[in-house]
Amino acid sequence: MNIQNLTNQEVEQLQMLLNKLNPPRFTERVYLDPVNKMIDDIIENFDFVKVHNVMEHLNWKWANKGVPSIDDLKDTARHLLKGATFARLHEYKHEHWEQGIHHGSGGFEATAFCNESKSKIDALHLKFVLADWDEEIED
Repeated sequence: MNIQNLTNQEVEQLQMLLNKLNPPRFTERVYLDPVNKMIDDIIENFDFVKVHNVMEHLNWKWANKGVPSIDDLKDTARHLLKGATFARLHEYKHEHWEQGIHHGSGGFEATAFCNESKSKIDALHLKFVLADWDEEIED
């Protein structure tokens, strides 16, 4: 069959029949847990390319890996975000509800915050820390 000889109406009918045989797949994800959506949004919007470029420039290597790939960076960030989320609602549930719980590794710092009843996560933060310093005076 030569589809170049078909009329517009015949092309539309053919497309409709093909769609019935092979329906288009939906790409929109459905989230049962809003935390998974937050994590996916962070992974999608965080500038991993910039982090990777800095790590390459500084020759910043991870143990037994060398400079990590962008996929390695994303996997680690996802792991840290999930870890901070779990820790905030479980092993650190006794901490004040406004206290964020941090998980960090390889330059990344993931922080999870919960609601006042400590029953759900209401905020997640991810940052890549190149340098940091603080001091305190204790009485």
